Amino acid sequence: MSTSGQKVDLELQAIGTLLSALEPLSDEACKNIIMYVFQRLGMEFAPQDPRSATPPMSAAAASHAAGLEAEAATAIDIRSFKEEKLPRTASEMVAVAAYYLAHLAPPGERRDHIVADDIRRCFLQASFPLPSAPPHITLVKAADAGYVDARERGQYRLNPVGYNLVTNTLPRTQALLERRPAISHKKGGPLRTKPRT
Repeated sequence: MSTSGQKVDLELQAIGTLLSALEPLSDEACKNIIMYVFQRLGMEFAPQDPRSATPPMSAAAASHAAGLEAEAATAIDIRSFKEEKLPRTASEMVAVAAYYLAHLAPPGERRDHIVADDIRRCFLQASFPLPSAPPHITLVKAADAGYVDARERGQYRLNPVGYNLVTNTLPRTQALLERRPAISHKKGGPLRTKPRT
């Protein structure tokens, strides 16, 4: 028999001897004996209740969990995002929706493309007027405007032009001015400039 085989046999024999010796004793007595053996051998004894013990999380799993928490924290609803960006046309709204789906939707709903079925859902959720054209035509028009690129099976992906529109151009200054209420300096209505003669 090999040395490793003999070692296994000795371990099994020791386990059997220990179990036979502890079997007639109470749980408390077994715990005391095991604690003493650990101390005698210079080993740390840290018993855990198997029902409450949590298996250690690997570094990769911990990193993934932290990433999901961070993604969940960044998720906002599409209506709030639309109110922040103030798109003026259906094509701009398509770009906003595509960006939202790729970066801001709840983690389980994120994807790098937008399809015709998303038009009605995203527009309604964002309280943006539905386009008169069919959804697939709305996507084609957004592609013609240069905001998205067509992929396979009716999928459209936000391109660099659309990305820059959403992140750097919107909201447009004029849209902000249109939303800002008129400032009145006198009772009776907004300030009016005197016409030039």
